[in-house]
Amino acid sequence: MLNSNDQPLSTYRVIQEINNTLDHDNSIVTHDAGAPRDSIIPFYTATTPHSYIGWGKTTHLGFGIPLMIGAKLAHPERFCLNLMGDGAFGMSGMDFETSVRAQVPITTVLLNNGGMATYPNGFPTARKEFGLSNMHGDYAKIAEAMGGVGLRVHEPAEMAPALVRAQQCNAQGQSVLIDVSSDMEGRRSLWDR
Repeated sequence: MLNSNDQPLSTYRVIQEINNTLDHDNSIVTHDAGAPRDSIIPFYTATTPHSYIGWGKTTHLGFGIPLMIGAKLAHPERFCLNLMGDGAFGMSGMDFETSVRAQVPITTVLLNNGGMATYPNGFPTARKEFGLSNMHGDYAKIAEAMGGVGLRVHEPAEMAPALVRAQQCNAQGQSVLIDVSSDMEGRRSLWDR
C-alpha cells in the first residue's frame, strides 16, 4: 500500500510520499486523531527529537492544525505539516485561517475520503438520519477563500510535487492545504461519484 498507484490514493501512499519528500531533520510532522494517527504512526520516520509529534487518543478531532501553529511558532525555521482527515477538518478547519492571519505558514495534508474512516460501520442511527459520514467539499477552495494556498491531488504522481510546492509556499509565508482524494477502506472517494 505504501507504493500503491490506486486512485483515489491510499492513505499509506500519501504517508510514503511525505516520508520520501520531506527533509526530516528540518521538518515537524504530526497527525490528527482517528485514522490518520493510526495510519502514520507505524510508517513515518522521525530522525531528530521533536521532528515528529505523536499523540494518542487523548485529544479531539481537529487538534492537528492548532498543534502545527504552535510548532511553527516554536520553530519558525522548520517546515510544519499536519496530516488530517476531512472529519477532523470539520472540527477545526477555521484554524487554517488563524495560521494565515497570524502569518504562521503551515501545511495541512487533508485526506478527503468523504467519511469518518475510524468508524466505518459505527453510529448507524446518525448515519441514517443525519448523514453523519456523508461529508464532502473542495477543501482546497476553502483554503484559498481563507487566504491560503489550496492544492488538489487526484493521482499518486501529484503528491510529491504538491509537497514540494507547499514547502516553497510556506517559505514565502503562505499556509497551504493539500486536498488529497483518498480512499477509505476500499470505498471510492466522493469526488468519483
